[in-house]
Amino acid sequence: MMIVCIRIWLMWICSLWLCSKPSHSSFLPLLSTNRELKISKTNNNLLRQKMIRSTSNGGIMKNVSSEETSSDMMLRQGGMVAYLPFLSSSILNFITQRTALVALSYILVANTIYLQRRAHLRKMTKRKLLQIRTTREEGVNLGLHVTNIFAWQVFVTSVFPILEPLSRLCGFVSFYYFYPNANGCGIIFEPVSVQHLPIKKRQRSQLRLDWHKFSFNVGQIGRDGYRHPPSIERNLPHLDVPRLQLKHWPWRRKHNKADVKK
Repeated sequence: MMIVCIRIWLMWICSLWLCSKPSHSSFLPLLSTNRELKISKTNNNLLRQKMIRSTSNGGIMKNVSSEETSSDMMLRQGGMVAYLPFLSSSILNFITQRTALVALSYILVANTIYLQRRAHLRKMTKRKLLQIRTTREEGVNLGLHVTNIFAWQVFVTSVFPILEPLSRLCGFVSFYYFYPNANGCGIIFEPVSVQHLPIKKRQRSQLRLDWHKFSFNVGQIGRDGYRHPPSIERNLPHLDVPRLQLKHWPWRRKHNKADVKK
């Protein structure tokens, strides 16, 4: 009887052990899975913290680098802004100096050509011609003398380089003249073929575009076609052609018969 009881007890123990083994084995994977999840979460949290720190550090570095870059750009821009006035003034000075040098060179060349041309035609030296043009005549005030020199330079530098070639094509030469007693000046055209003649003979072939003071009648037109006194004095531009008996035209001219009062 005792043996039977022992056997029953052992069988019961074995049955308990067999029943408890599957349940224990089934809980082991769950425990391992929970541990792995906890470890992975911990690792993920650590990675997130590292990423946040690195991002914040990178943002700070980026902000610092951007601030440094912006400060460098501001310094560079400030330097450029400070340098721009000096650069612009240097360029303006260079252009001004270059322009002045070119203008002076052109004036010198134009005067040399004019004096050389005039000296060749008049059989005189350039120095003598320059002396005649720059010497103030007796009775001429300083203002009128300076105006004369200025008008002569305008003719030499602006008119003569264009007018002389055109005149030469027509067989003429051009000159600048100053009339101190009449407060005026003019441009005289003479044929090349009469340059060897005396001045009185050359005057017969001249064509003059003058602007100086002269008097002319403004009264009634006579039977001869010309106006009678009274006369007035004016400083006006006019044309003189001795060969055609034109003087101070159109202010002195012969009128048509229809204009004559009977």
